[in-house]
Amino acid sequence: MMSPPHLEIIVADPHPLFREALENRLTAWFPKSRIYAAVDQDALLELGRQLNPDLVICEMNLGTGDAFQVMEQWPGKRRDQFLILTIYSDPKLVRNACKAGALGYVLKTSPPEELLRAIHEVLAKRVFLGSGVSPTDMPVQNGHLMKADLRDFFHLRFELTKREVEVLGQIMSGLSNREIAETLFISEQTVCVHRKNILRKVGVNNTQKLLRIAYEHQLA
Repeated sequence: MMSPPHLEIIVADPHPLFREALENRLTAWFPKSRIYAAVDQDALLELGRQLNPDLVICEMNLGTGDAFQVMEQWPGKRRDQFLILTIYSDPKLVRNACKAGALGYVLKTSPPEELLRAIHEVLAKRVFLGSGVSPTDMPVQNGHLMKADLRDFFHLRFELTKREVEVLGQIMSGLSNREIAETLFISEQTVCVHRKNILRKVGVNNTQKLLRIAYEHQLA
């Protein structure tokens, strides 16, 4: 796995020893990059106003606030550079993190290799959920993430309704609007509305781009 070129990375964690260790690890992985440190919510938001970081590795609990509050107040519209690195594996927190805009969620108990993979995936704008992490209350089997967990994360992230999820599945199967309407027992006009809403929520302007993002998130 090739290292990206120069990056600007923010590390936000209230614990000095862990923060310093992570900074050293990142410097070793990405020697041409600039690493910035934030000790709490206020410091992280200030860096967000000063920089346009490629990656934000953020602890869930930031002392003066939490990652959710930071993402709600984050300057600009982009939040897909956030990678949550925390001790908390509660599925509710995972769901809230993806709804807030984070692309990655990794536990601090994970091996360094998994964190490095997560970084590369988030930099490539792909979802990454680490071992022992799931957005559902179903247990992760044998420490491995099930494809269903990635699907749930995708649907939560883009706030797709149950019907939009069904339509997306039919689109990925290659069905036309007419065929989708017949399969789901709805009108073709309703299918068109759902398709437009899905494109808008995912942030693309055509079906080809939608399918690429869906396949990148391993929904097929």
